[in-house]
Amino acid sequence: MSAPFRFDRVWTFPVPPAELWAVLERTDDYVSWWSWLREFSSDGLQPGGRARCVIQGPLPYALRCDVHVLSVEPQVAVVTRIAGDLRGPARLDVAPHPAGSTARLSWSLELGNPVLARLARVGRPMMAWAHDVVVALGVEQFRRRALSPQGRTAG
Repeated sequence: MSAPFRFDRVWTFPVPPAELWAVLERTDDYVSWWSWLREFSSDGLQPGGRARCVIQGPLPYALRCDVHVLSVEPQVAVVTRIAGDLRGPARLDVAPHPAGSTARLSWSLELGNPVLARLARVGRPMMAWAHDVVVALGVEQFRRRALSPQGRTAG
């Protein structure tokens, strides 16, 4: 088994936590925000909720994942457990900031797909690069599509 892919980053957004959270709750809009999200269905951002997704990064494979929402503290945090091609815990924390709010996203995910786990033995640097590309693009698209004045009122 390969070592987990760990991620822990914080971004600042120019909206207060309540407004950021209201946008995050619009799970039906996720596919329109993120070009790498090929499929997405969700019960919503609520304890016991579940989302199924297909993620297509810059490498020639798609990741299929189920996201199980374990707990939600509105405007503060959502704790999840990921299953499928990726497995492990993930968490999003939202906090007030002088410029609006921060969002801290952290996870420690293992490859649940045995073929990808074997490929990671030699391809881990390329997989890490693809992950970073998807995250950077996702944050940029979220800012532009979801947090623009038009995006915030679209829901």
